[in-house]
Amino acid sequence: MVLMPVAKAASFRWGIVAQPSSDRPHHQPTALLGGVAVLAGFVIAIGFVGVMTGLPPHSIPWLVGFAVAMCVVGLLDDIVDLRPRHKLMLELGAICVLVWWGPQLDFFPYKTVNVALTVFWLVTATNAFNLIDGIDGLAAGVGIVAALSIATVAGLHQHSGTMIAALSIAGALAGFMVFNFPPASVFMGDEGALAVGLVLGVLSIQGSRFGEGSLPARLAMPLLALMVPILDTVTVTVTRLATGNPISRRGLDHSHHRLTRLGMSSKSAAATLIGLQVIAGACAIALSLVPGYDAVLLIPFIALFFTLVALFLMDRSFDADAPGQIEDLPPIARVILSFGYKRRFVELILDVALVAAAYFGATLLRFDFNLDITQVTQMLAGLPWIVVIGCSAFFVTGVYRGIWRYTGLAEGVRFMLAALLAGLAVKLSSSFLPIYLGRSTAVMFVLLLFNFLVGTRWSFHLFQRIGRSLAHSARRLVIVGADTRGAAAVQHLHSTIGASVELLGLLDDDSFKHGKLFHGYRVLGSLDDLGDIMARTPFDEIVIAQETLPAPQLAALESFAASHQITLRRFMLGVTDITAPTISDRQLKTA
Repeated sequence: MVLMPVAKAASFRWGIVAQPSSDRPHHQPTALLGGVAVLAGFVIAIGFVGVMTGLPPHSIPWLVGFAVAMCVVGLLDDIVDLRPRHKLMLELGAICVLVWWGPQLDFFPYKTVNVALTVFWLVTATNAFNLIDGIDGLAAGVGIVAALSIATVAGLHQHSGTMIAALSIAGALAGFMVFNFPPASVFMGDEGALAVGLVLGVLSIQGSRFGEGSLPARLAMPLLALMVPILDTVTVTVTRLATGNPISRRGLDHSHHRLTRLGMSSKSAAATLIGLQVIAGACAIALSLVPGYDAVLLIPFIALFFTLVALFLMDRSFDADAPGQIEDLPPIARVILSFGYKRRFVELILDVALVAAAYFGATLLRFDFNLDITQVTQMLAGLPWIVVIGCSAFFVTGVYRGIWRYTGLAEGVRFMLAALLAGLAVKLSSSFLPIYLGRSTAVMFVLLLFNFLVGTRWSFHLFQRIGRSLAHSARRLVIVGADTRGAAAVQHLHSTIGASVELLGLLDDDSFKHGKLFHGYRVLGSLDDLGDIMARTPFDEIVIAQETLPAPQLAALESFAASHQITLRRFMLGVTDITAPTISDRQLKTA
């Protein structure tokens, strides 16, 4: 924190500042050397605390040295704006030397594979962290949470070196956060984001070696430690490829941009993504604590949740243009859209985790979460058969014919049929296949499978509703009429109007509906209560959805709207016969 004013002064003295632009919502030049102060704070902290606690001196210089090297690469990019391929070559050079000198992933018995995987991971982690540095406080907040989760894992397993390094980078980022909190007076810059990303990538490798976890759990540890940056990179890469855009171009399609387009403020978007990283960090800590065979049972649940988040963010890319209507796409884009959207390959992969989670959950509930390694081994032996049977049942019952963002109540019947068919087929198959599923476990499997199908297919609606609840709304409105037309109006508002509009609730003269929830929104009262409702929760617009409204009530609404200077609209629903011979015959027939 002490070094930050010095970094700010140096930024302006040497002209290393970020000018206001479309992707930087600042109105004046902002210092870019905050990352240098972060790195300096990290070096001082790890050196001082490491020496005081007896950390071996030889374990400090290599990490600090390569972080400084990455800082230099980022500083060059901030000053001369390196081309993406030149920047990547410099990063690869530094990381290849680091991998030779420092820690490596040891997941496989082949050193060449481990080295290649380590290089790939560090390049990915370094650049992924750099890419989320797009709004005030986001990169610093995510970095603090990631470092603290790694420090917690290391501390729980008595590895003081990794814990001290992780706490040091967390402390340095916390000092920077004071100046980067919206509205930021200093940016981390590429020099800071690349260096911090590299340090966190290295520390996540060391964190993957702790605990009782099996190979899948150890593979998940680095991903969970940096889940938000990795999720953002995967989302942006896939959607850019799918829409025919170059991966390396700057764009307003990162996770934080997608959340702000839902109506969130920059603060809310940053807080949401930091909260998502907190969840991922907690999962990483949990996986490091449970035995290896139990950790395998938790992974499908974790994978299911974060995959749903990624799919929701990707789906926001097609709000303007439907995937089937985009023309002149390169071959790779057509392949992604064909397998991902038309042939539902991604949905099938998700359902593998869904069926596994339902199976594991049913068994864990049946045995009160107390399984030994023999039972887990038997479960894993039957898992491939259960996945094949479950996904086949989904195909037969038409689950893959639905479109997620338009999933409604009608699909619920199809989901129940799919779950029942899957449970029945699995139970019958257990008589001649290596599947261990008792009657009570089969019942719980069906129930969980149905709930997971509903939860995944309606997740887009849920995420959309959460996004709207966190959004900054420019206009607030109420709907008159809690009936069939009112339900259609609510659905219309969800599907066609942006998140800048907030629906407060509905008005209806039926007193039995007052205080009840109507499609998730409260019936606030009757038209006679309009003044009191306005005093409690001010609104800007009234939408009349009720088909027949007596003339005195309509006049009262018009008078109320005029006196309070709010907008009064009518929601129309109907069809027009465009084949009629005259205009008058084409009159709109309202429902």
